[in-house]
Amino acid sequence: MDNVAVRLLTGMVTALLAGALMLTGCSRSLEGIAAMGPRGVDPAYFFAGDVPTYGQRLHPDEVTTLAYLRAMRRIDPCGLITREALAKIGEIGSVGTLFALDECDVDIKVPGEANRRYASIEVILNRLAGQPVAFLAGGLPVYESYPGSCDYLLPLNLSLLPGAQPLRLPDQPFVRVGLIAEENCEFAQRLARAIAPAVESSRLPVRDAVAVYPSALAERDPCQVLSVVAGEVERWDVTRSRPYECNFGISRGNDVVPLQVSLEPKMYDMATETRQRRERDGVELLVDPTYCSAVAFLGTPMQRKLLGGDFVGTGEVVIRPAVVVDSGGAHCDVATDVAVAAAKLYG
Repeated sequence: MDNVAVRLLTGMVTALLAGALMLTGCSRSLEGIAAMGPRGVDPAYFFAGDVPTYGQRLHPDEVTTLAYLRAMRRIDPCGLITREALAKIGEIGSVGTLFALDECDVDIKVPGEANRRYASIEVILNRLAGQPVAFLAGGLPVYESYPGSCDYLLPLNLSLLPGAQPLRLPDQPFVRVGLIAEENCEFAQRLARAIAPAVESSRLPVRDAVAVYPSALAERDPCQVLSVVAGEVERWDVTRSRPYECNFGISRGNDVVPLQVSLEPKMYDMATETRQRRERDGVELLVDPTYCSAVAFLGTPMQRKLLGGDFVGTGEVVIRPAVVVDSGGAHCDVATDVAVAAAKLYG
């Protein structure tokens, strides 16, 4: 799906979520208490521990790349937006990780405005294509995500953290800040400046059970699936992988089948309406036979988290965590095989 389609879909979902937020009210949950302020974190945590390679032989630079992907998964993007940071901008109403596991969407009530604004904070790998600095946020240079964009990129200098090695890739870590279903460069710049101190100082929030927005699947490695298909792995495209996306190829007969395994939230109704329902080894799959893409939903529907620590449903829009396996339009049998194995692993 291209960026325009993603934006249109995101805007549609956000409008529905806003309606659900007003109609549903506060449905209490026992999933924890929101921590909207900073808490003490050892900066050595993000690169702590051996990097799993799942029995594959890798170049040291590839192991370093995997260490950065893991460090990015350990960051809670919802924790970058705090009440203190937004004190001069507005009041946080709720947060969610409903569009991607490395993204946080937050609704903000701005004084004097009737409608809430929805912002997106994302921890991503990105490369600068020679674009100049758009503005400074403290001592941090901020870039447009593309020329004329109101989405902004703040360099996330993970290489300064204890245990980090230099990342020798053209793609480097950034925090992307933008608005959902709205273009307002001035407001997006204010948000970028608000979170810049935490990003610049590397006071990064941890994603765990007491994170601002906890998610069990968000703590998992998409490349862990290699541990259950290890004997068939022909190649592992580490440099193409992302925090929640793993790219590799497995041998089937005389072919090497390219696969992409993603961990992501997906709209349940849309998947059931556009895909074929199949069951394999006790796992329910939704399969698109044209593009050879298989989805297995894991766990209960995701909810928004209110400032006070309660959760609220998303109304008629049901979003659930899922594992998605794509094989590029061929070898659907392989995609479904791996989807079954992945569902059992992550479920």
